[in-house]
Amino acid sequence: MPVDHEILPRASAARRVGTAHGKARELATPSRHGPLAVWRTLGAGDRAVVAAGAVFGTILLALTTVTVRAGETPTHPKLQEFARNARLFSRLVPHVAELGVLTYAIVACACVLALWLVYLRLIWRVHGLQIDHRLVLAGAVIFGVVALTVPPVFSTDIFSYSIFGRLAGVYDRNPYLTTAALGAPGDPVVPYLYWQWRHIPSPYGPLWTLISEVFTLGRHATPLELAIRFKVLALAAVLLDGWLIYVLVRRRWPEHAGWAYLAFAWNPMVLVEGVVTGHNDALILTVVLVSAYLLLQARPYLAFAGLVVSGLVKYSTLPLLAVIGPRLLMRASPSQWAGIVVRLGAIAVALAVGAFAPYWGGMAVLMSTLDEPGRGVNNPVMVVGRWLIETVSGGYVRLGVPATVAISVAAFGVWQAWMLWRARGRKTWAISDELALWATSLAVFLLLWPRIHTWYFVVPLGLALAAGPVYRRVYWGILLVSLLSYASYGL
Repeated sequence: MPVDHEILPRASAARRVGTAHGKARELATPSRHGPLAVWRTLGAGDRAVVAAGAVFGTILLALTTVTVRAGETPTHPKLQEFARNARLFSRLVPHVAELGVLTYAIVACACVLALWLVYLRLIWRVHGLQIDHRLVLAGAVIFGVVALTVPPVFSTDIFSYSIFGRLAGVYDRNPYLTTAALGAPGDPVVPYLYWQWRHIPSPYGPLWTLISEVFTLGRHATPLELAIRFKVLALAAVLLDGWLIYVLVRRRWPEHAGWAYLAFAWNPMVLVEGVVTGHNDALILTVVLVSAYLLLQARPYLAFAGLVVSGLVKYSTLPLLAVIGPRLLMRASPSQWAGIVVRLGAIAVALAVGAFAPYWGGMAVLMSTLDEPGRGVNNPVMVVGRWLIETVSGGYVRLGVPATVAISVAAFGVWQAWMLWRARGRKTWAISDELALWATSLAVFLLLWPRIHTWYFVVPLGLALAAGPVYRRVYWGILLVSLLSYASYGL
């Protein structure tokens, strides 16, 4: 049968035409792996996280791409800090605008307020929804890297860390027995210190001074370089804190772990007071969370040692020793109490002696920290309380700082005893219960202590989130208190 060879090339051409049309249709159709397709595969919680993350990033970029106009010399001390610190960091990234000092301060505060508004709306909106922890981690890393370039205009503590470390490491002076003005008046960091802190010895724990020595190595290190070093340390601690919170919550409530991770790692207080200003509270939280994990692994003495270490970094976590110690006794029989007390005491003394040994110069070393409340009462709760007492008494009773401290300690002791009394009859006690008690105890202590700062609440906030969804109300309460603590900036 003859074959019509003319038909074959025509068929082949038709197939080629069809193939070409098919490819054109494929090009016109969005890729299954394109951004739009990926967006459609995300759940409601993840979509909200991505959208909020874009806004977060924009706000942080706004903070880092504006600076203070050169040549302005404000008279207000706080505006002077804004100007100095903003100009110091202005060389890190290109800037799109130069503002007056007051305008810059208003813009910076407005950006922080905007971060809070986005954050509060986000965590409320995604409450109870599944969240991919990888999105949270990506955002935390991106925001943290951007925050490294944001000048620490809200606090000068990062420069205090630097000068106390340099006093010990560079000038071979004891930071607990001398001051920046006396021990290193010509150091390039001194102009960036809050003016009062140029004339006081270190109020920090000896372990933090040792860490500061390491991070300020190099006689010719610049203030910018030193600030970046402490910021990088803070960022590493924040990232580790978020991951530890995620791991602790995932053990019992895997569906809530992403939300807890998000609520901490994207919290504006954590980003601003942790990474932007480089406060050491993020590192303290790391040590406390590791202690909780050790307690979970049935290593109570190592957990106690971890809490002692955190207190030797900064004394704000020492109240936790008044929680874990009695709790260990309550779990044991009375015949074991003496042995437990001896072991705990030996651990605390050994760590304290070892930490203070390089800086010991008599009781004046301890007084450097004990004198810290004497620098004034800025806790709004205590300020109002003292005013009420003076008003009701017609001015006959005026509480000085020592009396205020005594009342604070007594009130905390009463509250702590009541909490432990309530917990004595519980038949089951999980690590989440312990974390919630730690968070609540620290929050109450800070509410009663004469001097507080917003960044102090990073630790109880992280502990409350690590306690899991059962104690979500503790988190909301501490979040509210941390927001109200911004009032301490003006006191």
